[in-house]
Amino acid sequence: MRITLDSNILVRAVISPLGPALRLLDIVLDAHTLVLSGFILDEVKRVLLYPRIQSRYRITADEAIRFTGNLAEAAHLVEPVIVTPLTQADPDDDAVLYTAADGKADILCTRNISHFSSPAAKAFCREHAIRVMTDVKILRELFTATGS
Repeated sequence: MRITLDSNILVRAVISPLGPALRLLDIVLDAHTLVLSGFILDEVKRVLLYPRIQSRYRITADEAIRFTGNLAEAAHLVEPVIVTPLTQADPDDDAVLYTAADGKADILCTRNISHFSSPAAKAFCREHAIRVMTDVKILRELFTATGS
């Protein structure tokens, strides 16, 4: 399966090492194809470099840069071309949606499901056969399919 992880999932994988986001990232890297773009990687790095994030979660700049660099090496990278704005809640989400489409992802994983609920975004996802799901929902589906 080809899966795009939104920056909010990737950041959670770093700041919550016992949470579902890191578990999903590990599974995707092990058995699936991670589809990302420079936009998503830049957003992850930018958030991990926020002083309040670094202070609260004890993340160094070197760790943030190393994490995004490792993701770039492990992922299938695309540079999305935004043809038409589709999301209304956050214009940056268009780049995430087009990353999934251009990378032929089966799933777009995000904590912000509502950001992808506009009629235009839903139609785009149907047209490109992209399911928008949370990390918890994907994990449930994967574990149900394998009987784990």
